[in-house]
Amino acid sequence: MQPMTPKAQPPRMEVNDEVVPFDSADARQNGLEPSAPPPPWVERGQQGCDVDKLVVIPRRCILFTPLAAIACTVLLVMEMQENAKGVDFQQPPTDACEFRLAIRDTPFCAAAFKLNPMFGPSTEPLLRMGAISGELIVKKGEAWRLFSGMWLHGGVLHCLMNVVALLGIGCQLERAHGTLRVGAIYMLSGTFGSIATAMFAPHVLSVGASGAIFGLIGAVVGDIFMNWDLREKPCRALLLVCFVSAVQLLVGTMPLLDNFAHFFGFVMGFVSSIAFLDRLNKGARCWHTCSRRCFRTVAAAIVFLAFVVGLALLYGIGGVDANELCPACHEISCKEFPWGCTDNGGDCWWTCDQMQNAPAASCGGEAVWPRGANTTQGYVDLTCPPRAGGNASKIRVEPLDLTHWGTDFLGELCKDHCASR
Repeated sequence: MQPMTPKAQPPRMEVNDEVVPFDSADARQNGLEPSAPPPPWVERGQQGCDVDKLVVIPRRCILFTPLAAIACTVLLVMEMQENAKGVDFQQPPTDACEFRLAIRDTPFCAAAFKLNPMFGPSTEPLLRMGAISGELIVKKGEAWRLFSGMWLHGGVLHCLMNVVALLGIGCQLERAHGTLRVGAIYMLSGTFGSIATAMFAPHVLSVGASGAIFGLIGAVVGDIFMNWDLREKPCRALLLVCFVSAVQLLVGTMPLLDNFAHFFGFVMGFVSSIAFLDRLNKGARCWHTCSRRCFRTVAAAIVFLAFVVGLALLYGIGGVDANELCPACHEISCKEFPWGCTDNGGDCWWTCDQMQNAPAASCGGEAVWPRGANTTQGYVDLTCPPRAGGNASKIRVEPLDLTHWGTDFLGELCKDHCASR
């Protein structure tokens, strides 16, 4: 006679200090079975006040960010090629084309460091390829420059810094919120930054994706507010992003940096993030849905209104000038340093007036008016600085009122007529 083996007993679990049999089927039905460890894309959030729940955050495909980085890099190479057009490599190097390279009979060159310290092209190829110029946008109807300028860069160093920042910030946002949302914020921020630059500094040439990238930084701030309960330390994350943004915006007040695009791109990125980014831990109650839709509607209306007002100021609709409407806004882009210094005392490291007139320093001009005529019926022969070909160009501007002829008057003429050629 074989010994009888005892029947296998089901596992037991303790409930309220009582030991009861544990049946996996019943437990699954009653929701008592412990769940498996969540996958890495699942985070723990809050539902109501203090009840934990698992929030599934899908890892979306990253597409826009790498494509934008590739586009900026390819266009930089095309800038170098454009800078070499019409240049005879058999001749000695010029300032506009000093560093030269030919790959399979395709020439590339970069300007001298005294013209472009970021190892990039001279001004002329950037103008031809779509640099932002408020004068050309308004007077010649080249509105396409509002979109093209954010894809161009002043040189290798400029492009490298922006691409690294774009990949670091854009990939994180795109993985959580998707290509369309992040792409829309990038384009809106970059375009609005271009409008601000053309509006407040119409005589300044500007290129770069900095406005769009600052828009993504603003979107990160909006994402922190919208998904506060999904972050382990949201206060620390918010303070860190705000501190980095403040430092970058303060650095942007140095001369030769386009802080208009930085500041207004950041603001547009923050507002548009409320309209486009998703609330990852959505509440199930009706008022949660209503509040989300209300905030999105208000944010979308602000974005639309900002573009309408910006374009109206840019094109002078109603006779209102942006600098007249906001006289102190020029300090967003340039501020004397150390702050509070006076140029008369000679204690400033730089002054904005000197730096703004620096591009016209190599431009000359001679004022002429006919014998017997007054100074309101004259003309000026301008000598513009040399471009990629290495030759200076002469322009006659007439008729002109030369009553206030002087250095400042000449500088304005050089900005108006030499930069747009």
